[in-house]
Amino acid sequence: MANAADKTAVVIENLRDMGLDDEMTAKCLMLIEEKRYTEFEKLMKTYRQSLLDSVHKYNDRIDCLDYFTYTLRKNGDV
Repeated sequence: MANAADKTAVVIENLRDMGLDDEMTAKCLMLIEEKRYTEFEKLMKTYRQSLLDSVHKYNDRIDCLDYFTYTLRKNGDV
């Protein structure tokens, strides 16, 4: 865990906890250091949307799996 007194380390830890790779973490740090908050927020919104898209994709797959296994049980194939 990063030392709370080291703001940069805390920011890096949070960015990595969000799943950002080293390149994206560096870009975010640069935007924050240069006080380009509008660009940083736009980048975070885009990243958030990509995470949400992944959630929806995997949720759809889980729904298909559940329906498939339900159908097999219902038809006595399992």
